[in-house]
Amino acid sequence: MTVDMLNKRARGSSEAGEIESFGSLIKRLPVTMRPSLNGQFTAWDTLFPFEQQRLKDFMRGVESFNPSALDALLAPMRRLEGKMGVQSWNFDQTADTMENASLLARSAAFSEWRAQVQYIYDAVETAAHASAQRPGAQSRLVVAILPRSLPFEPAKVWSKWGDGGAELSIDGDATHITELLLQGPSSVRDLLVQQGSIETSDLWLIDGGSGFSTTSVSQGVASTLTCAALGHLRERVLAQVNTVPKSIEVTDQTLASIRGKNWDPWWPPELKDEARLRRFVIDLYLSGNGALIFSNAFVEWAASEAIRRARPRVLFARFGLRAKPKPFTGIAIFENQHHISALPDVDDLQGSAIDAAVLARYILLAAQRYPECAQTAFLCIAESAESAYFVLPDALKTSWTNPTKATPQQIAHWLIQHLSTPPRNHG
Repeated sequence: MTVDMLNKRARGSSEAGEIESFGSLIKRLPVTMRPSLNGQFTAWDTLFPFEQQRLKDFMRGVESFNPSALDALLAPMRRLEGKMGVQSWNFDQTADTMENASLLARSAAFSEWRAQVQYIYDAVETAAHASAQRPGAQSRLVVAILPRSLPFEPAKVWSKWGDGGAELSIDGDATHITELLLQGPSSVRDLLVQQGSIETSDLWLIDGGSGFSTTSVSQGVASTLTCAALGHLRERVLAQVNTVPKSIEVTDQTLASIRGKNWDPWWPPELKDEARLRRFVIDLYLSGNGALIFSNAFVEWAASEAIRRARPRVLFARFGLRAKPKPFTGIAIFENQHHISALPDVDDLQGSAIDAAVLARYILLAAQRYPECAQTAFLCIAESAESAYFVLPDALKTSWTNPTKATPQQIAHWLIQHLSTPPRNHG
């Protein structure tokens, strides 16, 4: 056995021991704070590295309080739980459930409870940050692609995007930008590897069906989700979701059953051994956000959740073309349009274009919710309009010359250069 293998085993054993000790620490917390933490540790192996580190940091922050200081911090919440009557609730402490959320939301003290949770988390995270060594800031990139199949007018495509970014006319074939970023010796993946990244959650490729024009990013080097490849799984999950009754308690049981079901026969080959991505997809499908129905909703929510949960260095989100909703069917209640109606599918070019443009903006807004946005460059490419919208990270705004036209090669060079340069402002 090599030294590296021994070190890895030692780290694994040390981490397992620490996680086990956190279980005892969670029992010291107020009852209503336990489900989320217990649920995350139960699903530890399916968490992304960012989630694992954040969870460990939080628990280490709790651990840093001496017993009397921790009791003082938690005392107001314990009194509030007593006033709310939590001890008489059927409150699941193992994981977040709809029943838990319903019990809390129906309480007259719900707003006060939320404020107390925030107060405790702020205090614990402050303690954790005081003792932890924080990693340096890293340059990041988000690329949203409105494919050539969707009709956009160059003069109007960015009319609702505000003045937070710069419009760029693309002098050449706009599809080449993605190819240049994903192919060749100066590709994004190769650059991340050179910078020491071997983690697949640092690079995401999310495809709504139109297809990335390159296959150079092979399996196992990126977190790749393709809506078309997930089609069989999506239909099976949708069928199970439609069995959910109108009862919160039974709904929790049904959703837990869906999460625990063996979906192996329906996973595409590229996700067979990707436990984290499989859990991610099932969570996404069960979150009630339309990802089960529309491919473009899948792209937007997958991108937003990837940014929230994994904080990737680079993310590509490519939208697609959907069919028109069929009359006399129930999209709002998640009916499968292909099965509920015998009418043939009809491509909805204009509707898909409207969806994609709005949802691409939502990805930008999602990225701007987090501190990492100060180091994140955002590019949205409208391929049919040969146009792009570029939002600069804070560190580049003062030096940007604001060109109005650029070639695909120039745009790709700017983005690679951005990723290659450590941020001057560590925000």
